[in-house]
Amino acid sequence: MKGNDVESLTKLLKEHNIELSAVKANKLMLKIGLLEEATRESSTRPGVIKKYKVLSEKGLDYGVNEENAQSPDQTSPYYYKDSFGDLAQLLLKAAADEDQ
Repeated sequence: MKGNDVESLTKLLKEHNIELSAVKANKLMLKIGLLEEATRESSTRPGVIKKYKVLSEKGLDYGVNEENAQSPDQTSPYYYKDSFGDLAQLLLKAAADEDQ
């Protein structure tokens, strides 16, 4: 299922007509263990710790962590286009479970 063709979460949510914001989808993925928070020191403010999200081991089935051009010490998750349908189903189920 894994491919080399990846895209941002926002774009894939729109392409698949999933009515979740990227922020909400990220919160759901944190909750179900597909994302986790990582930290790094700020490059402009010494001593300040920045948080960012990365795909967990489990989440790597659905995407990759790519280096962030603006912050070389940080990665950003990008998602496989060919398996996004599976991820979308997990997100929609998690959202439905949360609404109950």
